[in-house]
Amino acid sequence: MAQEPDKRGRRVLIVDDDKIVRLKAAKMLEECGCEAVAAVSGWDALTRLEDIKPDLILLDITMEPLDGFKTLTLIRASKEEYANIPVVMLSSHDDVFTIGKSRDRGCSAYLDKPLEMQDLKQVLAEFLSVRAAM
Repeated sequence: MAQEPDKRGRRVLIVDDDKIVRLKAAKMLEECGCEAVAAVSGWDALTRLEDIKPDLILLDITMEPLDGFKTLTLIRASKEEYANIPVVMLSSHDDVFTIGKSRDRGCSAYLDKPLEMQDLKQVLAEFLSVRAAM
């Protein structure tokens, strides 16, 4: 059995305009040993990236006025160091078009809402172990 990577001290930015989603995701992340930091919008996330320095970003697609697709595009274009941060798109729309559009914009993975612990753990194991080795 593979040893689970150490996630202590790993900072995950949750970007979602729904307070309940942010609280649930933060609780799940903390149960996994991560530090959870929340942003209420795409603009909020973009203006705080430098201070937060996340190891992973969970990004809702459907937000106003800046949706997740535009937020992701701006994250990837803003600084070279942000180009390598894994970004996991979150949405209740799991159609092929939405998933494809997410991947085209540079997302690392896609998770359905409501967020399930097993799926979150899988993403954390995959991307935080990669970041730790960088």
